[in-house]
Amino acid sequence: MKLSLLANALLTSSLLLATAHATAADPVTVTGSAALTSDYLFRGVSQTSNTGAAQVGMTFTHESGAYASLWGSNISAINGGFELDTLLGYSGKAGEVGYDVGVMRYNYPSSNDPLAYDEIYASVNTMGAKLGLNYSSDYFNKSDKFMYVYVSYGTEVSGVGLSASLGMNKFDSAAMMTQALATTGTDDGYMDYKLAASKAIGGLTLEGAYIGSDIDEKDCGGALCQGRFVVTMTKGF
Repeated sequence: MKLSLLANALLTSSLLLATAHATAADPVTVTGSAALTSDYLFRGVSQTSNTGAAQVGMTFTHESGAYASLWGSNISAINGGFELDTLLGYSGKAGEVGYDVGVMRYNYPSSNDPLAYDEIYASVNTMGAKLGLNYSSDYFNKSDKFMYVYVSYGTEVSGVGLSASLGMNKFDSAAMMTQALATTGTDDGYMDYKLAASKAIGGLTLEGAYIGSDIDEKDCGGALCQGRFVVTMTKGF
């Protein structure tokens, strides 16, 4: 995506957020963010061909726990150039355990829609630890059934946020993994990981993270699946 389009997207989102804050009814909380990142990795694989991305998001949360979200990012041209995700969910707590369930749609408006897909998701969390499951009956680029199971943990030490996550990506077959990721191996799944540290400075949150996957380098062209250090700057609204 051209830089001018990214700038327009950021400006439009900021105006929408400001309007939403001014008009939202009391039972509804509106939050949002804008971010710049050195690389957009999704489940351990670069979506921007190892280059940077601009990202914006907005969430409307009702006092009942129901919420709706929009999130967008530029991506590589081969994947349509732009990703827009829409979510409907519900979150709450049962004692000390939080939970979150919902459905989301991954949209690629610049493509002819064969890339788009839906996922249902559910997670539980307590004391900084989280366990989650995502499932799609027809994953990215019509690659059939897909399941994602992950665990994560986050804490804060002396004002620095520390987090780690590990995910298992399971496809219906090696052929379907190839269809989704353009890999060339014989595996029908892989692991992804993230280790991160973050710090709030002057209204911005800076994060440094090492993100990657265990997909063999020879099976993933363009070094898209290799581990790399990613820097992200986020402004919340």
